[in-house]
Amino acid sequence: MFELFELQFMQRALVAGVSTGFALSIIGVFVVLRRSAFFGDAVAHFAFLGIALGFLISMNPIATAVGVSLLLAIGIGYIQRRVSIQSLDTIIGIFFSGAAALGIFTIGLLEGYRVDLFQFLFGDIISVSWTDAFFAVLIAFTVFIIFMITWKPLFRITFNKEVAAVAGVRVEYYEYIFLAMLALVTAVSIKIIGIILVPALLVIPAAAAKNVSQSFKQMIVFSIIFGVLSVLIGLIGSFYFNTASGATIVLTAILFFFITALIQVRK
Repeated sequence: MFELFELQFMQRALVAGVSTGFALSIIGVFVVLRRSAFFGDAVAHFAFLGIALGFLISMNPIATAVGVSLLLAIGIGYIQRRVSIQSLDTIIGIFFSGAAALGIFTIGLLEGYRVDLFQFLFGDIISVSWTDAFFAVLIAFTVFIIFMITWKPLFRITFNKEVAAVAGVRVEYYEYIFLAMLALVTAVSIKIIGIILVPALLVIPAAAAKNVSQSFKQMIVFSIIFGVLSVLIGLIGSFYFNTASGATIVLTAILFFFITALIQVRK
């Protein structure tokens, strides 16, 4: 079995996939605890718009995806604070629909059939380059450093913003940091597992970790374990069963969720 790891494309896929799974699993803990899985899905559609714009104006689609995702994610946070009459879900829904519509509209302006565009929709971790893998490692390392610096205020904000503000936490500042990390990791992960599957890998490992965790730190550790194992097992499975890598990774994560849910039920 281990001879497959001698293949160059599998080495690149492992490096990129494990880095992506690691970063998404950390951010996913806060997404799950905040009950904002819909927001993670919305950010993936923001990135979809950015990718379509990148193809239209002949720029690096990942760079435009990161830029558009950051702009719209932070824009949601800003509007939600200024237009308090509307719920966060309503604002996300408006941005979500608008980004999806603009993305489809932009694709309609492209000339010809773009096979590479569909790679971003469904993901193709096997085809990533060493540059993509290195960038994924860099993003994962950046997210980890930011998390180590900001996890305490983010933890307080996640459970009670009002109490955190009274305790002296700069709530708005750390909210923007969280939104920026979420947008960055989501946009970068798209080329590896695809727009459709990124929200799943963002939420499912953290949800599985919540089933068997008794503290915040345990949830972080278990989420990382489930996210990384999902990538490893999914990659190996997709290689031997000749299935889509992104879908196999997500199905593996779902299997972990059901296993941990059964454990929770038995308890």
